[in-house]
Amino acid sequence: MTASDMPYASAFPPVEEARWRELATAALKGAPFEKLVGKTYDGTAVQPLYAPAGAAAQPGRAHSGPWSILARVDAADAKTANGLALTDLENGAGGLQLAFAGSAGAYGFGLPATEAALEAALAGVFLDAGAPIEIDAPGHGRDVAIALAAYVANQKIDPKATLISFGLDPLGALARGAVAHPFSEIAPHMVEAVKTLSAAGFAGPFCVADARIVHAAGGTEAQELAYAISSGLTYLRALEGAGLSLEAAAKAISFRLAVDADEFLGVAKIRALRRLWARVEEACG
Repeated sequence: MTASDMPYASAFPPVEEARWRELATAALKGAPFEKLVGKTYDGTAVQPLYAPAGAAAQPGRAHSGPWSILARVDAADAKTANGLALTDLENGAGGLQLAFAGSAGAYGFGLPATEAALEAALAGVFLDAGAPIEIDAPGHGRDVAIALAAYVANQKIDPKATLISFGLDPLGALARGAVAHPFSEIAPHMVEAVKTLSAAGFAGPFCVADARIVHAAGGTEAQELAYAISSGLTYLRALEGAGLSLEAAAKAISFRLAVDADEFLGVAKIRALRRLWARVEEACG
């Protein structure tokens, strides 16, 4: 939002930052101005007031459209989940996130990770109508991804008309203790799933670097970003090493970050992720 979006602001006389700082200093009654400056757990200063920024736009992957607001579907009963999903879509939700029991974001809730539950939860949902579907699956995510692809085929839906983020995340499964095998043993199954889904006509993304687990464990913003980038880079190397082009491998990867009540810090974190990943892609050529 900019000042031009708020015409009512013109009813107040303009105030220079220097004048505001003078008044703020007086209100502190001798205390240092730094008392108003907050800090994140990483030590990043959070100023009490920010003026409109004049920085140039930062490079990053171009976005093809507006944001999508996804309704979370995590009811344990598939029929109940279906009713909630349809109601949300009919009342303005841009898409759905299906959270399955045992996934990183289930938090004690979630759909059963079965083909029957998946089919029941999606009954009446037009997957080819342009609504994004995001999967938050248990384990490394392969079983749910393949089951969803089979459901699309059984419904005779063109995979190219869908917008599905499949949520393959073996590193996340390892971090949560959901699987016992090392990544070197799981990676071939992830790559195989990506190739199978891509060959079927799905556009992806297929893998997700989900850093919410770091936030949930009490990690800082920098730690969450570090985990996201390192996970994304690991997936990029695995996919490229299996024969995918760098461009195809990069498009196969998405990210998830936690955004809590501190919305400004959350937005800053998302912007930082975009810049960091753009730097990774630049370094990879």
